[in-house]
Amino acid sequence: MNICIFDTETISIDKPFCYNIGYVIADADTYEIVLRRSFVVEQVWHNLPLFTTAYYADKREIYVAEMRARTTIMDKYGYICQQMIRDFKNFNVEIAFAFNSSFDEKVFNFNCDWYKCANPFDNIPIKDIRGFAHYFIVDDVYKNFCEENSYFTDSGNYSTTAETVFRYIMNDTNFNEAHTALQDAEIETSILFACVDSGANLKDDYQAFRSIPRKVEKTLKIVDTNKDTYCFKYSEIRINKAKTNIVLK
Repeated sequence: MNICIFDTETISIDKPFCYNIGYVIADADTYEIVLRRSFVVEQVWHNLPLFTTAYYADKREIYVAEMRARTTIMDKYGYICQQMIRDFKNFNVEIAFAFNSSFDEKVFNFNCDWYKCANPFDNIPIKDIRGFAHYFIVDDVYKNFCEENSYFTDSGNYSTTAETVFRYIMNDTNFNEAHTALQDAEIETSILFACVDSGANLKDDYQAFRSIPRKVEKTLKIVDTNKDTYCFKYSEIRINKAKTNIVLK
């Protein structure tokens, strides 16, 4: 069975104009990548007032070098989608995957509607690699890895970005995600196949959790009216609204 793993780069979350599309087609049985493609979207690339607002606009020189080397091709968005459709048909692609796929799916829906062109994923189901990772990679050993390297989200939960997960499976804390579509699709392919090695079924759906919470032991200090001090160790506070009492765990 052949599958597609893809990634997109956009101006921003709020302005999901896509300027870079990358994807690989891989044999799910042998893990061999049979096709790699990287595109720069012509309409956005030449719209400098728009492109310069992109979060990763500083990577423009990288794309220039890749286009000179012909490893990335510039084309109009509609033609890129047509090429994807042909590739999916020629390689009999059955399923597509992306890390945090809801975002990339939104990108294609928005841009295909904007440019009035066929969506290459209209007949191809898309599954979220992040969900696979949450079920088959994120365990106690992974959490210890995050603890040792301080890989946490801004809210203090465990990081499960593609970069962090790839660092874990490759045991390489020096790795930095390129944030260019093809290179990111390649590392996400490695993550997906690591999940398969751990028992995942590519035809199943594994819903990603909103976050992987981290419990840190804290101390609650209470001083009563007699100025006696009581300290309680806890990692979680739960408030029972019905009984209006606090439970420490």
